[in-house]
Amino acid sequence: MKKTRWFLAFICLFLFCPLWALPDVTQDAVLRDFLWEEFTSVPASQRPKIGLALSAGGARGFAHVGVLEVLHHAGVPIDVMAGTSMGAVVGSLYAAGLPTQRLWEIGQHITIDKITPDFNLMGLFKFLFLKKLPSSQNLQSFFQEQIGHIRFEDLDIPFATAAMDVKTGEQVVFDSGPLDIAVRASMNLPGVFDPVEYRHRYLVDGAVVNYLPVNLVKNKGADYIIASVTPLDFSSQVPKTVAAYLLRIGDVRGAAMIEESAQKANFVIQNRVLGISTLDLDKLHTAGEIGIRSANKELEALQEDILLFAIDHVLKK
Repeated sequence: MKKTRWFLAFICLFLFCPLWALPDVTQDAVLRDFLWEEFTSVPASQRPKIGLALSAGGARGFAHVGVLEVLHHAGVPIDVMAGTSMGAVVGSLYAAGLPTQRLWEIGQHITIDKITPDFNLMGLFKFLFLKKLPSSQNLQSFFQEQIGHIRFEDLDIPFATAAMDVKTGEQVVFDSGPLDIAVRASMNLPGVFDPVEYRHRYLVDGAVVNYLPVNLVKNKGADYIIASVTPLDFSSQVPKTVAAYLLRIGDVRGAAMIEESAQKANFVIQNRVLGISTLDLDKLHTAGEIGIRSANKELEALQEDILLFAIDHVLKK
């Protein structure tokens, strides 16, 4: 009886609201929208668990904010998340319950001095005479200002991130304990910022070992995984500084990791944020707007793919 209820309702829709009366609406679109409403009304415990992986990418990674906004308004449920580097910043703030509108506002205030206190004459002195890289301590403080001293266990959406221990080359996964130090470590660019010392480890950007953390989302129990990716643009400009060369090397390595990890996701949203480098923090909103366009372009295909994956759960409703 339950299996036929949705079908009878669909037939009634066609009888009382013929397609010719609806402008620019196809039969497939009506069916998709109807089934999508059925799917989003299924309790989370009775449908596949949907996860979202957010790639690294520095300023390019702010495209994830636009993707999250589109997914939220479309009613795409996000049950678990993981992010690396900028994906860790965006993902953790969203998992903590901050709406995308607040993320846009935060993006207006992220500047290099919000990340490090050492981009000044004193920082240059430390680098030249003490051979000490700038610290990313300010990022941790800025993060605390937004959501306080929150722990992974307190998040609205289960979340994970990763960093790399420069002493061992190991990936260090964070999904419990203090959130701020984990996010800081995950976007602590190697060769640009001093390693983050935490629990006898020296941590740098997780993008070095896990540019697109699809596996972390899977480990959090996701059945269906969406990946939001910021492909790398190697043609925009030639590196001209030591830091830029180091970031470019990381990007080349990241490109290979993106291809491998994306194959393990069920659906990939490609945010082609071209012409924006890792530290172009004044272009965060531009990247976010590209994320909106990319997600809107793929939304119908994503909904159809999720419905095909979860059709048994929809029919049982």
